[in-house]
Amino acid sequence: MKFISFNISKYLDKFKKTASIAEKPSFIRTNKQISLIIGSIFAICVVSLCCYWFLKEKPYYEKLLLEKDEQIKTLKFLRMKRQKIDENAFEAKIAEYDEKIKNEYIPRSFYEEKIKESEEKLASYEGDYFSKKEHEKQMKELEQKFREDHLLEITAIKKESEKKTTRLEQKISLLKDKNFELTNIFDKSVGFIEKEKEALENALSAERKKAFISSLILPETQNKTLDANTLKKLVAIKEKLENIEKLNISLNSNTYFELGLISYYNGQYEKAIEQWENAVSLNKNNLRAYLCLGIAYNQENMSENAIIILKRAITVNPKHATLHLALARIYEEKELLDSAIYEYSKVLEIQPDTVEILNNLGNLYEKKGMKEEARKAFERYRKLKNDTTG
Repeated sequence: MKFISFNISKYLDKFKKTASIAEKPSFIRTNKQISLIIGSIFAICVVSLCCYWFLKEKPYYEKLLLEKDEQIKTLKFLRMKRQKIDENAFEAKIAEYDEKIKNEYIPRSFYEEKIKESEEKLASYEGDYFSKKEHEKQMKELEQKFREDHLLEITAIKKESEKKTTRLEQKISLLKDKNFELTNIFDKSVGFIEKEKEALENALSAERKKAFISSLILPETQNKTLDANTLKKLVAIKEKLENIEKLNISLNSNTYFELGLISYYNGQYEKAIEQWENAVSLNKNNLRAYLCLGIAYNQENMSENAIIILKRAITVNPKHATLHLALARIYEEKELLDSAIYEYSKVLEIQPDTVEILNNLGNLYEKKGMKEEARKAFERYRKLKNDTTG
């Protein structure tokens, strides 16, 4: 804050000097006049100072006072705010320390209570429990006793086992003797059954031939006049051979074939198929079994199996005319005319003098609309027919 000050005595001295100088040339002034002048000047100065104070310095001073009050209020507010912040920080710090003490430290009294509780529990256990050393000692004694008891038990079991083993060895010895006797009897029995089997196989083949049963079951070769007694005799031989088979004595491929023929004539078609399948599995070259099996398959509405089995037989012997004939008839039944014509042609190629095949070929050619081929086949059929009858 700035204030303007006047050195009044200094100005009065200057004024006196000026007045003394002025007195010389002009006029003489009295002390009373000088005092009046000085009083007037002083009054003017006081009024000027008062005006200056009220007009300029006082508002500025009041403004400064207001600013001072505002600053004091601001400082008080900041001090209170700082105090509040410090109080909050202090409380947070105290809470943090309390939490840390709670989480990281445990009161000593807690452990003292636990120790006291454990001591009381230990004192209560002394009557009901014993120490670990005592436990280990008793366990060792029990183990030793158990070993001794176990050893005595094993010894008793061993002695009993030895007695049982001795008795079993005696029984085994007796069984071996009996088994030896039974083996000899079995060998003799097997030998006898083998001879019986051979005799029955020969008898079956001979009786079948006596009954004029062909080895082929084509319609034109079947014996349709077979009497019941002959068939009954053949069935009896067949059943004996089947019983021998149940004794795990194997039959050969030809025997299965013969059995299949008897089963077929006896009306046991599924049994016949099974026996011919056994014959084929034992002998891949048994063409008679292949042929009968194919015909039986076809009669039992298994034409696809029949075609497969006959084709397999043809790969074994492509020059077997009867196989081609049976296959051609199956194709003809299934209306597979081209395949039937091919197979009939194969029959003629192998046996050119087979007259009836030409008639069949002529009929197939007519069905296919091949009139020229049909005419030639019929002409050749009639010519060969006349030659054989003439």
